[in-house]
Amino acid sequence: MASPRRSKNSGASWRDVTVSPLILVQGGEEYIHTRVTDSVKAQLKKAEPDTEIHHLSAAEYQAGELQVLASPSLFGEKKLLVFDDMHKMTDAFVVDGLEYIQHENPDVTFLGLHGGGNRGKRLLDALKKAGQHIEAKPIKSDRDRIEFLQAEFREARRRIDTDALRALADAIGQNLGELAAAAHQLISDTQGTITEDTVEQYYGGRVQATAFKVADSALDGQLGPATALLRHALATGVQPVAITASFAMKARQVARVVDAKLSQGQLASALGMAPWQAQRIMATARNWTPVNIAGAIELIARADAEAKGQARDAAFAVERMVTKVAGMAGRH
Repeated sequence: MASPRRSKNSGASWRDVTVSPLILVQGGEEYIHTRVTDSVKAQLKKAEPDTEIHHLSAAEYQAGELQVLASPSLFGEKKLLVFDDMHKMTDAFVVDGLEYIQHENPDVTFLGLHGGGNRGKRLLDALKKAGQHIEAKPIKSDRDRIEFLQAEFREARRRIDTDALRALADAIGQNLGELAAAAHQLISDTQGTITEDTVEQYYGGRVQATAFKVADSALDGQLGPATALLRHALATGVQPVAITASFAMKARQVARVVDAKLSQGQLASALGMAPWQAQRIMATARNWTPVNIAGAIELIARADAEAKGQARDAAFAVERMVTKVAGMAGRH
């Protein structure tokens, strides 16, 4: 049987995973776990329709199970063993896993899904050296969201305008599953290049009434639009605490920019966002002084506390915040 070796695919992108005896997916983004699992299943079934598939929990693993499941089948069918919850793996799983890596069955694909952390480090290190290691890091920046969406449309060989990408990212938010579902709906339901108008047609309500849109309008000093967006957002189920959280994030970004002597590119890198997002923040910052934005941050913090229970009417507290913040913009 094969001995441990360093795979050429170690550290590969989750989009490029290929069938191999040992695959480790490590990180907290469950959507990537699902996509990798589905991809491996599809590849195996296409090559070997009779592939046996077994789903097990590493957190409930008992000694000897891996060796039994990975043993050669009577008729030589391929096998896929998917082990969930490896970040909670039992000690027996570590022992058996290390032993299995030394004597892996080439007809078996071992796919381990680890939610993050150092549980089972010896086994994780061994798997990284012997097979494919796929990182499943959660998305944390606007740039990541845009790049994720670009890749979804590129895989489908569909063109989408830059403004449409931005609008879609703003409308859907951080959740990878929701971003992918929205992209796939546009891909399946439309033809030709996807434009901002197309996104508006499908997700206009979400684009126009997100908490971030309210914050953008208020910090730009646009009281009327900000108030209208706020009321529509609240009427469609956006919670007051989501509004204050968005204001807090945007205001902190403005505070970092308002007195900074940085280029757009430097700012984008410092804030972990796409250049177009940095350009938007820089434009908003022109409405503010360091003193004013500090005062706005205090107002937002007070409204956040009120939205979390200190006020009887959270919606009223948030609307008062919107009015005051929009009124402070542009005062120099």
